[in-house]
Parts: sequence; C-alpha cells; structure tokens
Amino acid sequence: MQFSTITEELQVTKFRKGIERELESYFESRGFDLIQPKIFQGYDSFVCSNLRQDSSKTVKVLGGDSRIFILRPDITTNILDQIFSKWEGRPPLKVYYNSKVYRNQTGGRILENYQMGVESLGEDSLKGDQEIIEMAVTLMHTLKEPFIIELGSSKYLDGFFKELGLAFEEESLVRELIGKKNRDGLRLKIKALGLEESILSDVLAMQGNMENVLTMARAYERNEEMAAALEELEGLKDFFSSKALLDHIHFDLAMMPDLDYYDGIIFKGYALNTPKKILSGGRYDRLTEGFGRKVSAIGFMMDMDLVTRIRIRGEA
Repeated sequence: MQFSTITEELQVTKFRKGIERELESYFESRGFDLIQPKIFQGYDSFVCSNLRQDSSKTVKVLGGDSRIFILRPDITTNILDQIFSKWEGRPPLKVYYNSKVYRNQTGGRILENYQMGVESLGEDSLKGDQEIIEMAVTLMHTLKEPFIIELGSSKYLDGFFKELGLAFEEESLVRELIGKKNRDGLRLKIKALGLEESILSDVLAMQGNMENVLTMARAYERNEEMAAALEELEGLKDFFSSKALLDHIHFDLAMMPDLDYYDGIIFKGYALNTPKKILSGGRYDRLTEGFGRKVSAIGFMMDMDLVTRIRIRGEA
C-alpha cells in the first residue's frame, strides 16, 4: 500500500492494527493459536512444491554457506517446515498468523504484502473443510460489502489429467487456458490434442449452481480420484444448505489453484468494486508428506492491504 504523507501512513497503520486485533480475537475464539512464521525459507523446498510458479518473483538471499534462501513468498510452506520439525504428533493443530510476504516487482522494487490467515492440521477432512469455509464467509461479512466465495476442487481435474497422461508442457498450457477462461484458445487446443469428446469441451460451463454442476460433473467421472472429489463436494453442499451459506458460494469446477500444492477444495473471496481476490485457500494434504508425515491440512489467507482499503472505504 502506497502513501502520500507520513500522516496518512500512520492513520492507515492504526486502522489496520484495529482490524488485525478483531481477526486475532475471532481466530482465538475458534481455537486457533498464534504462530510467528520465519522470515526465510529454503529456495529448493519452495520451488519443488510450486513447479508452475515463476521463481523470478521470489526475493533471493545468499546465506553464509552459499545456500540460497528466499524471503517468504508464501506463508503456508514456511509454517509447515516450522511446525513439523517440532510437532509432538497430537492432532488436530490449529494456528493463525499475522505477517508479511515478499515478492519481486518490475523496476527492482520488492512488494511487501500484509496477510493474516489460518492453517488447520490433523482435523477430519470434511469437518475441516466445513469449518474453514464457514470462517472464510464470516470474515468476508466483516467487509460490509456484497461478496462471493468462488469454490472448486483441484482434485477433480487432477484426476482427469492424471489419467490423460499429457506431457507436462501440454498439461500446463491446457490448465492455463482453463484458468484464464479462454474459450477459443481451449477449443483450438483440445481439437489439436484430439480431446473434443472429453470433459475439456464442457469444463468452462461447469460453474454456477452447485447441484447442477455436480450433476454435470458426474457424467465425466472416470476414476476414484474424481469420484472422491465429488463425494467431498456433496458433503459441503449439504453443510452449506444447513448453514444458509449457498447464497455466497459460486461453484466453479474450472477454477485453477494459485499454488501447485493444493489437492482438494480450493476457494477465493471477492467483494464488490474490488477485482483482486481478498481471500484464498484450499486443502493441501499431499504437501505435508514432504515434511515427514501426511496429515489432513487446509487453510486460507486474507490480503490485509485490500481488507484495510475496503474497510476504510466503507467508513468514508
């Protein structure tokens, strides 16, 4: 966030700190404890869990032993390394953080972005999904603006691509076209690949009403992973109905995860008059294996710079 005067910076900082205290109280009321993420993390470990990310955006630091470290661009992977090196093994473990991430920008500048978020480890998967999404909806309500939570499942399309067996470059391009909702580009690509009769022909239409989308998705179910993804989403649909959350959920099975390590439900929160995502998260059970023990894992982060801007706008 850029400021024109020091007075403005001090006022906005004070306002943001007030919001942070609200969120901290809410997280603690839900049984989450504060964790302080380390500022550095290993370059290799981050890249290995994020193969499709542009590593040029990471801020690299050379350690005393010539190892390459990065200023944390993502808090989840940073926290997992911290947790699994000390965890006594009594799940569930629920933590929240209030910190910053760092990324390179054009012109040699480094972006510092304030984030708050939660990570739930070792909880029953369905219960964890339900709790985290309910918390996300609750926090979006604090913006006092109309909002929507876009919800999908990376596991469903992962199951399809795994069976398809495309080369990494081809799969990455198809995923990029789906993520950008590029209908013409996707149509041409699947024609070139001879996949006109596959789910790829209809995937961009798989959004909107959750029941309708699930019905469409079942027609393309081809393996256990895709079936498991739909079963998980069915459990969420019933929960959303009982909690009157469906009005805030826009279901989209063509949603692509921002980070490669997501392997289940994924979601993003948007508010009126704010094109950038305010909140994002998902399930990442598979990622925990790299830290020595596979456990159920899900979390989300909120962009506190955007939250502060929206809340200030609401009080103007």
